[in-house]
Amino acid sequence: MVITIHISPSLLREVSDFVKLVREYNNGALYDPFNQIIQDYDQQRIDYYEASSRVGELFNGHIQLVELYNGLNKEFIINYYHAKLWDRFAINDNQRYLNFFEILRGYRSGQKSMKKMVEELAILFTGHMDLFLGFCEFLPRDFDFGE
Repeated sequence: MVITIHISPSLLREVSDFVKLVREYNNGALYDPFNQIIQDYDQQRIDYYEASSRVGELFNGHIQLVELYNGLNKEFIINYYHAKLWDRFAINDNQRYLNFFEILRGYRSGQKSMKKMVEELAILFTGHMDLFLGFCEFLPRDFDFGE
């Protein structure tokens, strides 16, 4: 199955602006290393955690870049799961599809803790372990699934 991810024009503009900023920041000193990290991730030479770790190290001390990158990273995660969920649930189980976004909205608005969000998603994805495990890839490495 091929998953097609549709990215909004506004998100594409944000990404484009971010890449331009990285290219111009510090006379372009960060652009080539950043581009290499993205290529390594895209070609599956490194995983999500390694890519995030490397970007964090590269942008260390550059608060504006860190904040913009983290914001874009969250948007891409949402787009990725949106595509997978759409393929799986939108037609045959629309309520589960809508519940996913309601759970995320609760977390993003601060009404739910990360732990509560993960617990609710585990229930929502019952019978769809691949979706739950895929989502868990984006949790912080030190996230505690226990009490």
